[in-house]
Amino acid sequence: MNKAIVAGLAAGVLVVGLIFSPIFTGFPLSTAQAQGTGTTKHVTLIADEMAVQVAPDNPLHPGGIMYNAMVFNGTIPGPVVSVDQGDTLEITLTNEGSVIHSLDFHAGFGPSKALSGNVAAGESKTWTLEAVNAGVFFYHCGADGLNGVWEHIANGMYGGIVVHPANEKPAKEFYVVFGEIYNNADKGPFVGSNGTTGSFDLVKLWSDTPDLQLTNGMAHKYVPGIGQAVNIPLNPDATPFKVKPGEQTRWYIVNAGPNQYVAFHFISGMIDVKDGSIKNRYGTQVKNDETWTIPPGSASVIEAVFPEAGVYVGVDHNMSHVLKGGAFAVVADDASTPDDHPEGTWVPPRGS
Repeated sequence: MNKAIVAGLAAGVLVVGLIFSPIFTGFPLSTAQAQGTGTTKHVTLIADEMAVQVAPDNPLHPGGIMYNAMVFNGTIPGPVVSVDQGDTLEITLTNEGSVIHSLDFHAGFGPSKALSGNVAAGESKTWTLEAVNAGVFFYHCGADGLNGVWEHIANGMYGGIVVHPANEKPAKEFYVVFGEIYNNADKGPFVGSNGTTGSFDLVKLWSDTPDLQLTNGMAHKYVPGIGQAVNIPLNPDATPFKVKPGEQTRWYIVNAGPNQYVAFHFISGMIDVKDGSIKNRYGTQVKNDETWTIPPGSASVIEAVFPEAGVYVGVDHNMSHVLKGGAFAVVADDASTPDDHPEGTWVPPRGS
């Protein structure tokens, strides 16, 4: 079943972190699926608030866009967390910010596993969860017991956890997170913020009008420009993704939202989707698909082979989202190496 259908059944439910996570993970909830490995892996996430650049200087955003964000480990998104199915994950949340933060791990099953509870400024908390279900799952700040969760997610406090299954096949893997910005200083395309560092705008979130669609923390982070007859430069510092023609690739695509769907598509490519809710299987494989819907607060494992050399583009096929930054370039070239990932997109492999 497409996740859009599942999400529609859950529409209107307010308690996002407590109710959405078991629905939208897209993987079975049976503990019989995972055999314990006896391995405990540790991750520390540091919550903070800081100004970050969320759009480059280009004709759409003159001077670039700075934003007062909330972050894990200093970046939007937070780092990818990678474990094997059956591992125990020990999580420490350290709050170096000035307000209450918390964590909701959608890979967790049960409040004591999925939720950290409030962590006040200057404090830390440690807890564990069992990596029962394989796939990729959303994690995010839950703010003060869900009070303000919308703001903390919109401000950048999110990331993804990959749970590698026992039957996983080799592939070159990448971590890509989409997210929205609602900025009180952004006056729109071709105007931008005139050098003002913006902050969260509740009215824009309420009316569902994001200013930007980020890919790993920045609009058009991996797109140098568009157009042939008429070229529009977007990001002179862009580093496209690199793959070999015919190489198996795996993309952990996370939609942080907090509001809008991602219609994921590779221009000139086809995708296989590892998703679904069939017990005792690593999801369902949708062969030869073109576009896959990922609801806000969810994630999907996308596999693709790029058959010939050239430029492909991963997009959120909502065209307003593409214009707002929801796209990334993929270059298929025989010169690609196993280690040439753009910074922050490499996923620690199974067994690491």
